Amino acid sequence: MPERAEPDCSVAALSERIRAQALAGRPWSLRASELPRLLRLDSAFYHRRIYAAERAGNRLVGPASLGGGFSQDNVGELVSLLELFCGPAAESELRKQGVFFSHPEQLELMGTFLSVAAEAVRDHRLATEQFSAMLRVFHDFERARKVYREEHFPLEGLLARAADRFCAGRTFGLPDLAAGNVRGLLEFFFRKHLLEPERLFVALDELLRQQAVAEGYAERERAHSAAEGQSPVQRARRLLELEGRPLTPAFLKSQYKRLMKIYHPDINPEGLRRCQEINAAYSLLAPGVAG
Repeated sequence: MPERAEPDCSVAALSERIRAQALAGRPWSLRASELPRLLRLDSAFYHRRIYAAERAGNRLVGPASLGGGFSQDNVGELVSLLELFCGPAAESELRKQGVFFSHPEQLELMGTFLSVAAEAVRDHRLATEQFSAMLRVFHDFERARKVYREEHFPLEGLLARAADRFCAGRTFGLPDLAAGNVRGLLEFFFRKHLLEPERLFVALDELLRQQAVAEGYAERERAHSAAEGQSPVQRARRLLELEGRPLTPAFLKSQYKRLMKIYHPDINPEGLRRCQEINAAYSLLAPGVAG
């Protein structure tokens, strides 16, 4: 029979070590060799269990876990290791501190950012004269659009607003660390192209394109083929499985979360492109229902 975790396994000392470093203003880090002592586990038992996990097919725990160390950069690997020995309580403890965010929480964060961006688009009053001046200066629609978006929708400001909104109403043991980790997760989503700046402002871009076409700085986009036969909004509704259903903020968000749980690359290795399409569809529809 597989060997079970020792009953007195505890993440209290490990959690306190992270807390002390965070309160001292330092990025937290733990040496892998420290973990048996911090978890109050016999070293021989600890090593045997890790090798057994690898033989059982655990992709996140193995001999590599015995060397090096852990930090915020690979906290997911640390959580997998802690759960092996201490069970689900390990993840729960790090989540309460704000050190780790579960997959559903990450989806909630991504949706929060998209909602913040959608609200910014909804509340924005198009500066037509300014955009006309940009078109005259650059003589190029794409460059003028990029500059306009950067001036009126700076990414740094959107990230900060989304992080503040996500953290509001949540109580973390280490609030400053949690806020930094939320911001870091959003930046990670952009690095991994789950979120893409070019897909955030579809509704705004259409208004800018219409003005550029009217002023002769862009060509009208070709009509959709008969095979497609749908407008961008119709395609977005189809992608989010909203056809024939009332479009409300709550239902839009629920459909977004449901589909992202299916196609997120952490769950579906082939799902990146579909995730990008889902985010783009949400960005197009959300300004009309953001409230």
